[in-house]
Amino acid sequence: MAIVTLCPQCQTGFTVLPEHLSVADGWVRCGRCAHMFAVDQHLYEMDDPRPVQEFTQPLSRPSQNRQSATPVRKTPFPLWLWMQWLLAAVFLLQLILFQRHWLAARVPELRPGLLWLCQPLACDVLPLKDPEQVSIESSSFKRLADNRLVFEGAVRNLGDAELAAPALELSLTSHGEVRVRKVITAAQLGLTDILPVRRKQNFSFTFSLEPAVSVDIDGFKALLFYP
Repeated sequence: MAIVTLCPQCQTGFTVLPEHLSVADGWVRCGRCAHMFAVDQHLYEMDDPRPVQEFTQPLSRPSQNRQSATPVRKTPFPLWLWMQWLLAAVFLLQLILFQRHWLAARVPELRPGLLWLCQPLACDVLPLKDPEQVSIESSSFKRLADNRLVFEGAVRNLGDAELAAPALELSLTSHGEVRVRKVITAAQLGLTDILPVRRKQNFSFTFSLEPAVSVDIDGFKALLFYP
């Protein structure tokens, strides 16, 4: 009957002698992989053991002041790498702030986080303004009594994100020449502050002109824009 032990690291078998249990409180170092372990925690009995290896001598007990057989040296994090990470974080923060309106419109779930980020910086997260994604449809110009005129139509959001409602520049013409130019806000048009995705809103704007001017008006031009 022989007593053997197995290295828990590489599973190499060793014959255990009495001195292995008495020296260094039973701590041994594997002769194959140099792993240190307590020999009495991995004991087995064998009737006819095969030849096994021997422990690396001398035996020693691991301690807080002594490293294992294969010491690992900790490499300090390079300062230049810290600086690169810091610069990358600052650049990412600037990009997020610059594109905050676009991000909030495209991903509404980010709006609370963007608002929190803007609090110490005194910035706002406003509806996205994209003049290329708004259009005016079904516009018409009508005369009413008492030199009153009404301009009607619809504003459509062509994009895939919510947009701020635009203002309108209305130019009234006579024989091809602009006689009257009016700037009409979104509130005056009766539009909501935000245009839903791929939806339209109808508007109607009524105003008056001097009789001498009103009688000569024969056309109009309308342009949506963001102030």
